[in-house]
Amino acid sequence: MKHLFIIGISLLSIACNTKNEDQKKLDFVKFDFHFETESNEMPYNFSSYWDTFPTMVDKTAWEFAKIGNIERMHEIWDTKESIEIGLTQEQRDSFGNFKAMDAIDYILNEAEESQVVIINEAHQMPQHRIFTTRLLEGLKRRGYKHLGMEGYFNTPQADSIMQANGYPTLDSGYYTQEPQFGNLIRTAFDMGFNIFGYESSGQANGKEREINQARNIESYLNRYPNEKILIHCGFDHVYEGDMPNNSMGWGKAMAGRLTEFTGVDPLTISQTIYSEKGNRDYENSYYQITDLERPSVFVNESGELFGQQRKKTSIDLPPMGTFRYDIAVFHPRSKKYDRPQWMVYSDRKEVEISFVEENIQCPCLVLAYKKGEKVGKAVPYDIQETDDKKVTLVLNKSDFEIVILNQKNIALKAEYN
Repeated sequence: MKHLFIIGISLLSIACNTKNEDQKKLDFVKFDFHFETESNEMPYNFSSYWDTFPTMVDKTAWEFAKIGNIERMHEIWDTKESIEIGLTQEQRDSFGNFKAMDAIDYILNEAEESQVVIINEAHQMPQHRIFTTRLLEGLKRRGYKHLGMEGYFNTPQADSIMQANGYPTLDSGYYTQEPQFGNLIRTAFDMGFNIFGYESSGQANGKEREINQARNIESYLNRYPNEKILIHCGFDHVYEGDMPNNSMGWGKAMAGRLTEFTGVDPLTISQTIYSEKGNRDYENSYYQITDLERPSVFVNESGELFGQQRKKTSIDLPPMGTFRYDIAVFHPRSKKYDRPQWMVYSDRKEVEISFVEENIQCPCLVLAYKKGEKVGKAVPYDIQETDDKKVTLVLNKSDFEIVILNQKNIALKAEYN
């Protein structure tokens, strides 16, 4: 039996901060739905389920991010944080000599002469994946052809599945199940990037893992000599130079090992230091005094960058060895958590969905699948959870299939175009 529900499309107007709404009626049908994955775990679950695991901080924060619950993700992750001590007046004055510049423009200019760009993410932050996605077009124009990802399974099977389907699946990786990570892969593939995983195999950790990751990238570079590569890694793997002795015995992180093995000096970019926390008291002290509208880097009149982390001359932190990165990205804070403004870029817009007249019990997950990608197998383009049968998705101009799933595994589906 077919039902009808109404969705309102909200176009985000940055210039005037208003919304223009368009109303459409969609045919809605009940259907059998299941996730297609080799894992025994549910790729997406409800908030009420993950709230029962308060001590599994990392895992729980990642899972809330996967269903688009940015506020809850921050609340969970904040339990790992500590209050920053604040800045002296001298530090404030020194930081005042640096001015914000557009981070994308700056990075693309610097990447022109590099062969390898390495950018990191915090695994709980979809915002970081969106930023890397926004770099792809400019990097492609500058000759970058390959994208290596820590979160993408380093197996021939993952590569063959990607080539056969042309889109990310639930079996492409764990972190890649998060919609914005899926969109990073999807965008790169559509642009013609060669995608590969480089994670260490087996149970290697610490120093051995850093070495294995770098060796895997080295092997890939040897297959494509002189071609340009973008690496998307997690957290501290981006650091060059020698790590402190207390850094899990790494000696050097992946980026530092890569230089050691290949002689290549990568352009290294950190997104993880100057990003928002749920509680602003936990944010980096310099980040606390910023109020940004776009991803930025801070540059002084001499052209020097702020936040080239933990060099001996760093004004950010006390000397902690020689480990460092080249560029620090400062991200804008979320103006709202339900659908942060940083999700809306290029042709992506807010789509308001209401299914209040439908006979389905909530809470529900609302999943948007790109038309042509297999529902239940592909990584959804976007996901939101709702208790009141109303959500806002962020979609591009593609056609989609909208799936509504509740805890009893009852599902409804509608075409959106």
